[in-house]
Amino acid sequence: MNVWLVALVCFFFHTQRDGNSESVVRTGTEGGDITVSCPFYLSGKRKIFCKGECGKGDTLLQTTADTAQKGRYSIRFKEGTAFPYSNTVLYVGITKLTKSDAGRYKCGFGRVFSPSYMEFEIRVEDAPTSSKPKVTLGPFPTSASTLTITQSLSSVPSSASPERTTQPPQGQTASDGVVLYVRLTLVVMFLVLSASVLIFCRKRARKHRG
Repeated sequence: MNVWLVALVCFFFHTQRDGNSESVVRTGTEGGDITVSCPFYLSGKRKIFCKGECGKGDTLLQTTADTAQKGRYSIRFKEGTAFPYSNTVLYVGITKLTKSDAGRYKCGFGRVFSPSYMEFEIRVEDAPTSSKPKVTLGPFPTSASTLTITQSLSSVPSSASPERTTQPPQGQTASDGVVLYVRLTLVVMFLVLSASVLIFCRKRARKHRG
């Protein structure tokens, strides 16, 4: 009898504790997803995720299954095993957060005699902006400025242009020198040979006369 009395007192105490849980704050980023875990000592069959006071128009998702999703809202149920504290956890989530999602929410079990809810607040921060380096291009030259530059270049006097001196290639000059040297050598040899022949002929003529 005492065991059942203690169990009944614990049941009543933990049920009330679930319903009066302190509010927690969860922060998400605009455009991102958020998941909030709601721990309970006792579970229930009907899981509820609502915004505000869980009225008829505030219920976002209600299910008796362990997992459910409706649009951007989802519920996932995980029941514990340790008696009498079952450590049940109800996970509720919202995808693609917007600024209008900020506010107070409740998640819990809609029991007939002792509904239990955990209240929490969701805050939505601005999405971080990625800083990209800005490339600034300078003004392109207009047709008038291009024409002025062309005229300035064409008006440069021809005397300013460097004079070009045509020089014969070094190989050609060397070959001309060799040819000239050979010619002079042949002329000298011809003259020496002619003089020798002439002297020889004169000596021979004198011998015949004598």
